[in-house]
Amino acid sequence: MAGEKINQLKRRVILTGVRPFWDGQLERLFSKENWEFFQETESLDRTREMLRIYNIPVLIYVWPAERQAKERINALQHLADILALAYEYAVESVYFISTAAAVQGDRAKRAADGMAMVAEKAVKAWSEWAVIPLTIIRLPEVYGPDSGPRDGLVARTLYASLKKETLPRMDDETTPRDFLYSADAVYGIYRAVARKCQGEELNLGTGEGLTAGTFAEWVGNVTELPGLYDAAANYKDFPYVQPVLESKGAQRELGWQLKYSRQEGLMQTWNFIQAKLEADRLEAGKRRQRFKWQALRRKIVPYAENALGAVLMTGIAYWQQGSTVNPQIQLDVNFVYIGAMGLLYGKRQAFIAMVVSTVIFIVASLARGAELISLTYVPENILHLTAYLFTAALTGYFADARRFEQEYMEWQKRQSQERQSFMRDLYEDNLAVKDKLYRQIVNSDDSIGRLYRIIKRLDSVEPENIFTQAAVVTAQILNIDDIAIYVVGADAHYLRQKVRIGKLATEQPRSLRVDHYPYLQNLLQDHAIFVNKDLVKDTPDLAAPIIHQDKVIAVITIFGLGFEQWSLYQQNLLSITTRLISASMGRAYRYEQGVQEKRFVAGTRILRAEEFQKIICELEKRRNLQGDFPVSVLKVVMDGLDYEGLDGRLEHVIRNEDFVGVGSDGVYILLPDADRAVTVMVQERLQGVGLTTVICEAVG
Repeated sequence: MAGEKINQLKRRVILTGVRPFWDGQLERLFSKENWEFFQETESLDRTREMLRIYNIPVLIYVWPAERQAKERINALQHLADILALAYEYAVESVYFISTAAAVQGDRAKRAADGMAMVAEKAVKAWSEWAVIPLTIIRLPEVYGPDSGPRDGLVARTLYASLKKETLPRMDDETTPRDFLYSADAVYGIYRAVARKCQGEELNLGTGEGLTAGTFAEWVGNVTELPGLYDAAANYKDFPYVQPVLESKGAQRELGWQLKYSRQEGLMQTWNFIQAKLEADRLEAGKRRQRFKWQALRRKIVPYAENALGAVLMTGIAYWQQGSTVNPQIQLDVNFVYIGAMGLLYGKRQAFIAMVVSTVIFIVASLARGAELISLTYVPENILHLTAYLFTAALTGYFADARRFEQEYMEWQKRQSQERQSFMRDLYEDNLAVKDKLYRQIVNSDDSIGRLYRIIKRLDSVEPENIFTQAAVVTAQILNIDDIAIYVVGADAHYLRQKVRIGKLATEQPRSLRVDHYPYLQNLLQDHAIFVNKDLVKDTPDLAAPIIHQDKVIAVITIFGLGFEQWSLYQQNLLSITTRLISASMGRAYRYEQGVQEKRFVAGTRILRAEEFQKIICELEKRRNLQGDFPVSVLKVVMDGLDYEGLDGRLEHVIRNEDFVGVGSDGVYILLPDADRAVTVMVQERLQGVGLTTVICEAVG
């Protein structure tokens, strides 16, 4: 009864997805804690039957960690099928075991494993749709006992070093990677399931990464292998890119802590792999010995049985008074002997049996008083011996034909396996090359995907945002560090600096008088890109106009070009970029004209509160971008003034790039890129038109 009661209390969990090497460890841990553990990673139909029959409430899905794993071919489709089954059979919670490569590192432009990232998003979307709790558990590379020669960098390195094969090596030797012992990973997964952790994203790991050098030291200290990463050794790149993730969330939510140090975990892994290879070596030796005995037996047994048959036929002939023909059934027993050898072992043994039978027949005939010469003149004897030959040939042919057919089928099977293995290796090599080329293309300066992601930032209808993003976009597309954007004044005599990036741009004057710069005069007149071919001092290396309605509204200036960037290619990139910026600016201006009444207080240029708040946000972004972008805030003392009266007094007093807007407790003036001295000067000018202002820290 007690046993039945315990059985009833057992909870059920199923492991599916790709089969990890640590599945046995996970099963032992769950079984020890009184769970009923199911596993099916091969057949979707068997997974369906398990869920249907056993009503399993908890599903653990393991995503293939390595991009070159064969399970990645249809990984997303398999994941979708499993999730469909989980919904169909009302699974209560799903635990998705992902990889750390699904997370974008701090210095990376994107996640290293795009498929894993897509899988995580797909599982989250499914969880929201199905209303089934989901927990994502991310693992770095897991190493430990039971690992095979293709289970990660650690196992590959240890197996390759013992087998004297080419060692794998990280393709990026400077980026640190994390390694987690399998027992700690398994314990973390169990804790998440046992504590019914739901709706969380947990990272398991040590939190301390190893570069290629420290990895070699770590492996070398434990294994004591000489010259693990010598310069003279041969290596093959291992495309292993997983960022080091913080595991504080898992420690807080699960009470999970590392039980094994890296040294201890690697030592146990090393001992297991050594023992496994030694056991494999002994087993291979035994197999070779068995194969040797089997080959010898296959070679000797036919002759031994043939000899035994010869002795038996001789005894029968002697027992039958020197005759090979049985008097009762009138059958020559030598036919049975020859046929048996032919059917069992083919023509060779059949012809040997035929020769032996011929000798027995002749000796028996001589024993009965016949003469050797006279035997050849008796037609019956000749016919009898011919029958021996025909029996041997016929039965031997059938046996050999059957053996040849079997050998041909085995040969075809071997050929198919070799072709499959070759195609698999070719696929994995192509996949590795594809991943490498993909990263190169995506990271290339002129890739369409990169240009699209950069230029998409210009998709805005706020002029201030477009000016800010124009600087960022141009800097990224042209791969430059110093850029400044100037807006053209209403009279086209002055240019005022709007946005700047970089040290050289910061050193440039805030205002430019067109008459003092010939390149500006030509640029405003010809609408063409300026190239500082003569290296004129205090002149940008490149300058390009931003045009709206056939009028230059802003100028992009670039400083500090590298030697290789002085090219027509760079000029074309700048030309295309400015045209895109011009198009975005034109769209923003048209939008601004269309919503003029909504943006400004009626009959004035004073921004409404919500529009004024947008400007404040854009200026904050610009300050974060530039760093040295001061913005002064003046609160206007109204003293009975209305908005129209205030707007009339402000005309020709503040700059075009200054903003007047309604705050929560009054009207404010924003002075972008204005230091203390400029602010005081503006206050004096405002005082001259009868406006009193107060300097504030921020808009109220």
